[in-house]
Amino acid sequence: MSVPNSNLNFGILDAAQPYLKDEFAKYGNLINFSKDDNPFYVDNTLDYFYIIVSGKVKIYDINFETNREQTLYMLVRGDMFDVITLLDNEEHNLASDVLEDGVAIQFPIDKVREWVDKFPDFKQLIFKYVATQMRNVEELAVDLSLHDTKERLLKLLLKNIEIFDKRGVDILSKLSHTEIANLIGTVRHIIDRHIKELKQDGILEDKKRAISLKNAKKVLELLKSY
Repeated sequence: MSVPNSNLNFGILDAAQPYLKDEFAKYGNLINFSKDDNPFYVDNTLDYFYIIVSGKVKIYDINFETNREQTLYMLVRGDMFDVITLLDNEEHNLASDVLEDGVAIQFPIDKVREWVDKFPDFKQLIFKYVATQMRNVEELAVDLSLHDTKERLLKLLLKNIEIFDKRGVDILSKLSHTEIANLIGTVRHIIDRHIKELKQDGILEDKKRAISLKNAKKVLELLKSY
């Protein structure tokens, strides 16, 4: 399905010039994705570039000997994939799982590379997005090395509010405790314990995979105590 120009008014493309949006609409296709039909695998991203319109996709790595996972990115509305392959034209050997059915805009990756070379405004959008992703991975590496699991969970709760304010997306909604654990580099039973403590302290609610923060001020106070 072709992409109407009006469908491009979101997320990273908010700042795109009208002529860029015309290009995106001309060459983009809307695709539906689900857990049964995941288009974000390595071979596919050598040929196509994606912008997420709705849904949730986790990009992660896994140690098959221990079965431990680490989520590196949670792709939601406005996110791009795969900017690494876009820039270096090499395979990016990470796994992907669709956590929530959704829609993406699919572009031929060679056409996107052409836009990067041809349109300074688009190159600026791509570089800004790459810088944001680099900062997120840098923050994850520091958190895993220097902060305990409860502090990492508190920071995730605050980050979720920030993303909701910017994009209208609740990343933690409908996520299992296992998936939340994968976001901060721990295991489910640790998350179970921390969430139980935070519920008892009146900081959050957790009903039917819907975590909601009740007291952001108290979260900030707890983080200052570390």
